[in-house]
This record gives sequence, structure tokens and C-alpha cells, in this order.
Amino acid sequence: MSAQNQAQIELWDGRVGEKWAAMQVALDEMLAPAATELLRRAGSVHGLRVLDVGCGCGGTSIALATDGALLTAVDVSAPMLAVAKQRVAALVNAPHFIRADASLWRGERSFDLVVSQFGLMFFDDATAAFANLAGNLRSGGRLLFTCWRSVEENEWVTLPMATVRPLLPAARHATPTQAVANAPGPFALADHARLRSLLESAGFQAVVLTAVDFRVCFASRGGVETATRFAMQIGPAAAALAEVDKPTKIIAAERIRTALQPYETGGRVELGGAIWLVEATLA
Repeated sequence: MSAQNQAQIELWDGRVGEKWAAMQVALDEMLAPAATELLRRAGSVHGLRVLDVGCGCGGTSIALATDGALLTAVDVSAPMLAVAKQRVAALVNAPHFIRADASLWRGERSFDLVVSQFGLMFFDDATAAFANLAGNLRSGGRLLFTCWRSVEENEWVTLPMATVRPLLPAARHATPTQAVANAPGPFALADHARLRSLLESAGFQAVVLTAVDFRVCFASRGGVETATRFAMQIGPAAAALAEVDKPTKIIAAERIRTALQPYETGGRVELGGAIWLVEATLA
């Protein structure tokens, strides 16, 4: 593990990872359209050596292994890896899961493809991390990943935050962009020019950043009540509310519930999401 990435490692190996492990089904539903697009772009991976970075609870890993990839999956979160291992127990071609910091970890052999679903935004030193990912690829190998575009383009973030902001202490009133530019977090790779520069500096070429919009699922059933509980657990608004008192949380939940009502259709609640789907080849 990396001392440099220690703050993020502690979050994902601790309370955040435990929460994501407990909410695996809902989170897979939330991100399903992005996962579908990522896997479509990957194409056939049968027989390829594939590295899944920030594999979390293993959704992408399962799909790639099922398609015949020789898959190694890396994450820092023991709680999420435990869920992933349980989910693949019955697979004949089960992935090999490793608890490690992907900014440092190197495989014994080069990979044909490095893939990540929202797993590359949390490095303290993104330049070094992308160089290390390049070091895990063979010449001509592919890098394929998703990351969030700007906060302003992601309604699933802006709507709950705008709703609860008046209830927050002054220190938490700000829009949930990075307190320090390009600091580790969900939107660390949102800037198109910086992201391209990071990849090219690491030795990647034929870099393609495709803007993909999709509907972020807060509830596939159960309507506004389920979606409100989800919004109180996941995302920047939930993080901002983590330390407020119980009466404030109750008021916040009621405000979020009201704000989400126009987004419910047949028990399903969805808000707008915006990502980069990034493809590059190692020179």
C-alpha cells in the first residue's frame, strides 16, 4: 500500500468501502448503463490478459471473466473485495483478486488490457499512477476506463446538493468540486485537457475521450422513498450531511424527497449523469 494514497486507502478500506459493500446491488443498478458501455467498448476479451483496476465489488470483473478474460483485479478495499470473491465463487474462470494500491502494483507479466469503472480518480499523484498503469501493459495494449465529467454536468450530484446546501454549516456550503484543484476524488479527472495530458505523458497514444450521458438510477423500485434513502447514503450530499445532527438529517431527507418526486416513473427514480469513456493505446 502507498503512504501517499493513505487517506483514500483508509476511506475505501474503511467506512466508505463497508458502505459500498453493503449497498452493492443498488450501486450496480446505479452505474449499470456506464458498465454496459464500458464492456461494449472492450469488445471480446476471450483469452486476453486483463487487469481490472479499482474492481470494487466485482461487477465488471465478473462480466470480463465470464467472457473468457484471464483476469486479475486490484482494489484497496478489503470489504469490497470480500463481496467480489463471494460473487465469483461459482465461476469456472474466476478472477484473481488482489488487495493492492494500483498506483504501485505490478504484475509478473504484461497485460493486453487495463480496464477500470470509476476506479482511477483517487490517486494523490495521478501522473505516477498512470505511468504505473502503462508499466502493466504490453506495447500496443489498451487502456479503457470511465470517470465522471464535471460536477455541473452531473444532476445526480447537483440536485441533492442544491436541496440540502442551506442546511449545512458554512464550511460545507461550497459546490462539491475539489477543495484543491485536481485533488483525489470522484471529479479529479473531469478536466478534458488535463486528462489527455496525463495519458500522453504516461506514453499513451490514440487517446479518445467520448462524452457519454446516461440516467443514474437512485431507485429501480420503491420510488421516492427508496431513492431518498439512497441519496442520504451515496454522493457528495450524503458526505456533506454525515456530520450534521439527526434533526437536520430528517429535514434534509424531507427536502430531498420533495425534490426527487418529479423524477419518479413507475417506482423508478433516475437523474442525469455525465462521464468520460476513455480509450488509449500504449505506444
